[in-house]
Amino acid sequence: MPRLVPDRVQFDANFRVRPHSGGWQILLYAFVIVWCFIAAPQVGWANPVLLGQVATSEQQSATKPEPASVNTTATSSSTPMMDVQHAYRFEEKVREMLAETGTTADQIRQAMSQANPGGGGDWLANGLVLGLVAILVGYAAGALVQRWGRLNFLSLYSQSPSVRAEKVGFLLTRALMMLFGTVSNAIVSGVLILIFAQGHPPTRMTAMVMLGTFLLYRFVSLVAYNVLAPRYPDYRMVPLPNETARGLYRSLMIVFAVAATMLAVCIWLNNLNVAEEAHKLSLMLTSLVTTVLLSGVAIVYRRPIGLALTGYPANPEEVTGWRMVVLRYWFLPVVAYFVFAFAATVFRLVLDLPSAMGLVAAPLEAALVGAVFYAVLILLIDRFLLPYVNTDKGVAKIKKQLLEAHEKSENAAEEIPEAELEAQAQAEAIERERKREPYRHLVDHGAQILTVLAMFGWLLVDWGISISRDESFLGSLFEIFLVSFLGYMAYRAVQLAIDQKIEEESPSSEHGAGEFEVGGTGESRIATLLPIFRNFLLITIAVISSMVVLSELGVNIAPLFAGAGVVGLAVGFGAQTLIRDIFSGAFFLIDDAFRKGEYIDIGEVKGMVEKISIRSMQLRHHNGPLNTVPFGEIQFVKNFSRDWAMMKLAFRVTYDTDVEKVRKLIKKFGQELLEHPDYGPKFLQPVKSQGVISFEDSAMIVRVKFMTRPGDQFELRKVVYAGIRDIFEREGIHFAHREVKVRLSDEDAPRKLTDDEKRAVAGAVLPAIEDQEAEDQAAAAAGSR
Repeated sequence: MPRLVPDRVQFDANFRVRPHSGGWQILLYAFVIVWCFIAAPQVGWANPVLLGQVATSEQQSATKPEPASVNTTATSSSTPMMDVQHAYRFEEKVREMLAETGTTADQIRQAMSQANPGGGGDWLANGLVLGLVAILVGYAAGALVQRWGRLNFLSLYSQSPSVRAEKVGFLLTRALMMLFGTVSNAIVSGVLILIFAQGHPPTRMTAMVMLGTFLLYRFVSLVAYNVLAPRYPDYRMVPLPNETARGLYRSLMIVFAVAATMLAVCIWLNNLNVAEEAHKLSLMLTSLVTTVLLSGVAIVYRRPIGLALTGYPANPEEVTGWRMVVLRYWFLPVVAYFVFAFAATVFRLVLDLPSAMGLVAAPLEAALVGAVFYAVLILLIDRFLLPYVNTDKGVAKIKKQLLEAHEKSENAAEEIPEAELEAQAQAEAIERERKREPYRHLVDHGAQILTVLAMFGWLLVDWGISISRDESFLGSLFEIFLVSFLGYMAYRAVQLAIDQKIEEESPSSEHGAGEFEVGGTGESRIATLLPIFRNFLLITIAVISSMVVLSELGVNIAPLFAGAGVVGLAVGFGAQTLIRDIFSGAFFLIDDAFRKGEYIDIGEVKGMVEKISIRSMQLRHHNGPLNTVPFGEIQFVKNFSRDWAMMKLAFRVTYDTDVEKVRKLIKKFGQELLEHPDYGPKFLQPVKSQGVISFEDSAMIVRVKFMTRPGDQFELRKVVYAGIRDIFEREGIHFAHREVKVRLSDEDAPRKLTDDEKRAVAGAVLPAIEDQEAEDQAAAAAGSR
């Protein structure tokens, strides 16, 4: 056979590849070329660990020294010389293996005859029978253990689970019972084989290979059985219809049974010391059959699995966008992966690379592992981290807490009706669950991300790619994903916690936009400061996460910090106004000069504080305009929403009014308002009469006052005005109307004025009346402030 050695490869303009005649050689060269430029850099020598092992293997297996022009060490993993060298080594190995395929049957017969030098092939039948009997006996023992577990443990779970924890707990408990049965099977069967196969090692090896294959099948079966739950639809965590779950489970088990059987034959041949090339060909055949069967399962179940991946849309035919692509074409990349994994398996087997087998079924293995991992996380979340409180058990616990609180209260002697206690407990459970819901969504989302990362890491390990070595790009990518995940979880957790605290501290508004009164009660100080603190904390988390990610990517972040210092210094000199605004706002907030929701006056602008940022605030005037004011422009702050508000109301009565009677009536009215169930709690001081504060030409000015919380004075002002009017009308006290007397000095005797003269007199007096009314309104406004 002609040998193509590396010294024939020249990297210049005259480089040529001359394939030998024959169709399979052409296909082989095509495979080599495609692998060199597409597949091999991703799964072979692109991995420095595998490359080093390849180079070592080559050095150990070389039969003659290579020319000096070829570097056989693993100093570089990306040179064209290394790629082409391994590609042609692959081609040479395949030629040798294909040349020896005709002698495979003879090698197997020779190995079997060597296993029994005395002659005869009865040892193989004896091994098969012994393995079968041991498996059956062990299976019976395992079935008894499983039955005992079902009777003692599975009966503790409800037949109609209401929460996820019950479903996952049942599935994990059943999986443990099946695992105990499998372990019992292994112990009993292994002991039987060791007892009855002591004299002939090949017989014992044959039985042990059978037992190992069966136990592996049982283990995979118990995982798939509990993930798909074909017979327990109420406990199924995967959203699949019953028929689909059963059919998919049966199909996957058939595929695994065929693959496990063929793999057992490969292991058996290897233990018989069959030639290495024959062993490799059997492994390739196993991988090929597995690829074909798994691709068939993906194609057959493409529709139901696509519906499950897209969340079972109401009308699948009208699905558009990415969901339509996933629904119809998800199986194409899956089948492409199977083909790619088969090619990688062949390549690694031929070149004696590690992690050669199991690549085709690696996604299924990762999916099963991910399902178990996610189930454990869900159980931890629902049982320990954030258990549901709106269940029967949670409501009963809250009822107990309410009863204990009632016994410690002043009304302990009064008995709470059972119906009322039940209603209070359910309402409290719903409220607690409402507060937990955002955190539950976040933790569930984090569990899903962790599951995907675990599956991805498992897949990398199956491919022989280290996720802990710095020189591995995919390992660095895995670490980047992990850092990003931690940063995302911290960001969302801080955001949820602070937003929920702000919602608790913020008073519920009973009015719509634009309906607030001047001097209304604002939010608490912590509700005012939390938004600024939240923004600062979230920016810090984002910056730290970004820096760590950049560091994992190999970026030197030290110059970034130095550059940030220079930029900060430049900003300090060039943006003095901005710095003044920031520091002024900080001192205003430290002094607690105003809070969000309070009505303030800062001179030229007044209104309710609607938003506070790091350098400015927004004031909403009670007429609607929104004003943005930088903190550095504020000279003083007049706050109408702090502590208390004093309201003073003035009204006019005639000169014949009994002032003492008015005082007593107002005092009694004030006491009645204090006893009112709605208005009484809003008074800090009752309505009091301040007596006569001034005299006018036609009236006495009487004033009353009362103290309320900020914002309540305007509602109570309407009540007080209405009450005083009703009292005066009932008691016969008259309000004084404004009167103007006009004296005509040039008339000796009174006479009746004409209509024109009356209009002329009224027109002359009107400015004086308007001036007086304006003065009265200004005085009343000053008194109310």
